[in-house]
Amino acid sequence: MGWSIPIGSVKGTIIRVHFTFLLFLVWIAVTHYAQGGRDAALQGVIFILLLFLCVLLHEFGHVLAARRYG
Repeated sequence: MGWSIPIGSVKGTIIRVHFTFLLFLVWIAVTHYAQGGRDAALQGVIFILLLFLCVLLHEFGHVLAARRYG
């Protein structure tokens, strides 16, 4: 986990983001900025962050199920 950055914790479960995800956000921002300007870059980054949130919620479903069933 050396390349992962902890961003928070929920009920004892540490949430970490890999460094490459941050590079991916920068790449999305630069690519979208080149194609459509500042608004496009912001929309692209927000879309990826919302997608990350969906995956995070899905994974917390696994955490809750694992805790429930041991």
